[in-house]
Amino acid sequence: MTKYFGTDGIRGSYGSQNMNDLLAKKVGWAVGEFLNSKGHLQPLVLIGMDTRPSGPALKNSLIKGLQSSGANVFDCGILPTPALSFGILDQKADFGIMITASHNAHTDNGIKCFSERGTKLSQADENMLEALISKHVELHHAVRPIEKVDLLEKYSQHIVGFFPKNFLSGLRIALDLANGATCQTTPTVLKKFGATLFSIHKGEGVINQDCGSEHLDDLVKLVEEKKADLGIAHDGDGDRVRFVDHQGTIVDGDQILGLLAKQASHLELLENSSFVATIHSNSGLADCLKHDEICFHASDVGDRNVHELMAKVGTNWGGESSGHIICENYLPTGDGLFAALSVLLSIQQQSSTLAQLAQEIKLWPSQSGSFWVSSKPRIQDVPPLWDLLEKEKGKLKENGRILLRYSGTESKIRLLVEGRNGHMVASCFESLSQMIQKSL
Repeated sequence: MTKYFGTDGIRGSYGSQNMNDLLAKKVGWAVGEFLNSKGHLQPLVLIGMDTRPSGPALKNSLIKGLQSSGANVFDCGILPTPALSFGILDQKADFGIMITASHNAHTDNGIKCFSERGTKLSQADENMLEALISKHVELHHAVRPIEKVDLLEKYSQHIVGFFPKNFLSGLRIALDLANGATCQTTPTVLKKFGATLFSIHKGEGVINQDCGSEHLDDLVKLVEEKKADLGIAHDGDGDRVRFVDHQGTIVDGDQILGLLAKQASHLELLENSSFVATIHSNSGLADCLKHDEICFHASDVGDRNVHELMAKVGTNWGGESSGHIICENYLPTGDGLFAALSVLLSIQQQSSTLAQLAQEIKLWPSQSGSFWVSSKPRIQDVPPLWDLLEKEKGKLKENGRILLRYSGTESKIRLLVEGRNGHMVASCFESLSQMIQKSL
C-alpha cells in the first residue's frame, strides 16, 4: 500500500493532510530529485490544472518545490488532462503534473504525474516518489523564471487531424462541460466539425457540482428539451466521457467500450484483435466481443493498468466503463473528447443512432454502488462480511460474479454484483449492501 498515491495520483480534501500546500511543495521537490536521479539535470516540467479554486495555491507550491531541486517549469494554465499529456510530447518535456481531482467534488484536489512519454507513472516510479516525499528536507526556493505555454490550439489541431472534415454536420449535440477544464476545447472542436451544440455548465458555476459525468440529470433534461441526437458529459479534467442517447437514456460505459471495439475491428484497426477493459466491466461485454472474434482482456481498475495491459497484449484500444478510454494511436492516456469523437464517427459511418449501436452490446443484469467507510480493513478480517460474501458467491457460481473493493481515490468501498438472473443479482446486492453498512 502506498501512503500518498492512489489509483490515479495523489488525491484528497484540500487542506487535509492528504492534500495541502506543504505536501504539494514536497511533491514538487521530490519530482525534481526523481528526475535528477534519472540523469535529467535542470529537467523541464509542465504544470496544468483544472478549474478548482485550490488549483492556483497548489500550483505555486509545486513550482516552489520543483525550483528548489533545480527544475525548469512551464505553466500551461487551465487545460484538460489529455492536453497536458499531449504537451509533454509536443514540448519534449521530462515530466508533467496535472492539478486535478478528476470527477471528485470541488473541495477535493489532486496531483496526477506523467512521464516524458505522456503516460501515467509506473508503480515502481510511484514508489520512488513516495520514498522521496517521505524524506524530511529543508526546502529552499530558488526563484527562476516561469514560462507560460498555451497548448490548447496545438492540442485541438492534433485531435482534429484524426477525423474527417465536417463529419458532424447536421448533428445536434447536448453538452455538459462540468464547469471544468474542457469548457474551451470541446465546444471549439465539435463546432469545427459542423455540430450544432447546446451547452450547459460551461464555466458559470462550480466544477463538478451537480453536473458533469457523475451527475447526468441536467444533461438528460437538455437532450429531451432540445431534441438532441445525443448528449455528452465530461468530468472536471476532461479525461472521461459519458453519453445519453436521443431518448434521454444514459448509455452504459461498457456499451460504449463494446461499440468502439467492434468499430475498430470492423475497420481492421484493432491491433491483435484484442481489447482491454477492467475487472469492473460487465461480463456481457466479453461475451459480445467474443462473438466478433475479439479477444477480451481484463486489467485491474485504473487507466494506468489498462494501458500497461494494452502494451502487454499488443493492442491499441482499451478503457474503463467509467469513461476513461485510450487509443494508443492517438495518445497513451484517456481523452474524453477523442473518445466522444470516435463514438460520433461510428454513429455517422454506420448511419445509426447511439441507442441502436448500444443495443448491440448485450450486458448481464447488474447492480453497483459505493459506501463511505471510516477505515479500510482487509475484507477477510471482517468475518460477518467475508462469510456472507463467500456464501453469495457460492449461489451465483459460474452464472455471475461479485466484486468488492476499496476505492483507490476516496474513503469508499465499491460493490458490484452481476449475473444472468436479475432477481438473484438484486437479492445478492441487497444482502451484501446491508452487511457492508453494518460491518464497516
